[in-house]
Parts: sequence; structure tokens; C-alpha cells
Amino acid sequence: MTKTHMKTLTTAITLSCLLLATAFSGDYSGKGISGKAITGKGVVHKADCLSYDFIDLDYSLVESDNVFLDDGSRYGISFSKSLGPVLYLAGSYSRGENDYIFGNQYYDVDSDYFSLGLGAHFSLAECVDFTLEGGLSYLDAEYGGNSGFDYDSWGYYIGPGLRARWGRLEGYAKLLYIEREGVFGPYGAAAEGWVFQPGLLYHLNETVALKVGADLAESNSAVTFGARIHF
Repeated sequence: MTKTHMKTLTTAITLSCLLLATAFSGDYSGKGISGKAITGKGVVHKADCLSYDFIDLDYSLVESDNVFLDDGSRYGISFSKSLGPVLYLAGSYSRGENDYIFGNQYYDVDSDYFSLGLGAHFSLAECVDFTLEGGLSYLDAEYGGNSGFDYDSWGYYIGPGLRARWGRLEGYAKLLYIEREGVFGPYGAAAEGWVFQPGLLYHLNETVALKVGADLAESNSAVTFGARIHF
């Protein structure tokens, strides 16, 4: 494991511990738990403290163990839209930028990633949900200086997750399995296999929350900073 991946692993473990602390710090006595609305007069209690109607704006620092690919960055937008008491629609778009090494030269890699899926959430306790999500994804990668490496890749993802909230603090974690087709050999920038995604949100008010998270995969990992906007 590289030093950069050790940093990402440390971040993921820290976020996971904070998530567990958040999940088990709640009051499950039936008197109610802090909801998503917080006013100057104190905390407003709401039964629907975990919303599935939001947009995320993210910026990520990406680390790679692939000897042909350098570290990079990506920015993106994702959304969740409730479809009823159990189901929700989820989708995302992100733009990634990093370098690949061919011979003794560095070239740009630009990648566009899309995903669309369906999820379900089940209450485990007050403000603690178990989630299950799956869907399709598409990746289009362009290699500057060597168009022969360009490829597009269709895939799918599926996996469980956990969300928990206490007051302004919310934690989440997903464990997704990703499978792809059409990745270009050792130069491929697409992650596949198991990906662990823990994260934390701090709700500034009913509408906006600050976000920090991590992606931990076998060949690629990332630390993400962003914001969540509820609607």
C-alpha cells in the first residue's frame, strides 16, 4: 500500500468511527430525535430527519496505485429524489482529470462519469436508516496525445449503506460492488471491485450541509469535500 493510500485509508477509518459514534449516540426511547430543522430557539424535532431529496456538489482529490496513472482530481454533481416512503432515485455526473505516463512523457486524461440508479431505505431506529442501492454507470475516457487509448465503459453498481443523524451531524457509509466492461488494459482509469464510501455532513441549516467523504477502492481512492443542498 502506498503512502497516499495509507492517508486515504486513515481518513476512511476515521470517518467510519465517527459514523458509528453518530449512529449509536441517539436517543431511541421514542421521545424523538433531533430533526433536520435547527432554529435559534433550539432543536426542532422531526420524524423525517433523514431526507432523500438533495443535491450534492463535490470536489475530490484522487490517488491511484496504477503505475501508468498519476494522481488527479475530479468535480461533480449528484442527486437523490424520493419516490415514496421507501424508494428513491439516485444519479450523478463527474469530470475527472489526471495524467498518464507513456514512455517518459505525461499526457492528460479527461474522463466523464455518469450513473443512474434506484435505492430503498429502511428505518433501523430513530434517524438511523439502512439503504440498498443499485444502478448503471457509464465512463468515457479520453487520452490526450494518444487517442488510441480512448475508451468508453458501461458498468453496474450495487451495495448496502447506512445513514444516521444526531442534530446537526450526519454520517453515512456505503459498500458498493462495481463491475465494468471495455476498460483499456493497464492504462484504464476506471475503478471496479469493492468500493467503500464513508462520509460526514454538518448541517448549517434546513437547506445546506457541509460534506467530507472518502472513496476507498483497490486501485483508486479519493478524499471528497463538498456541500449538500436539500429541496
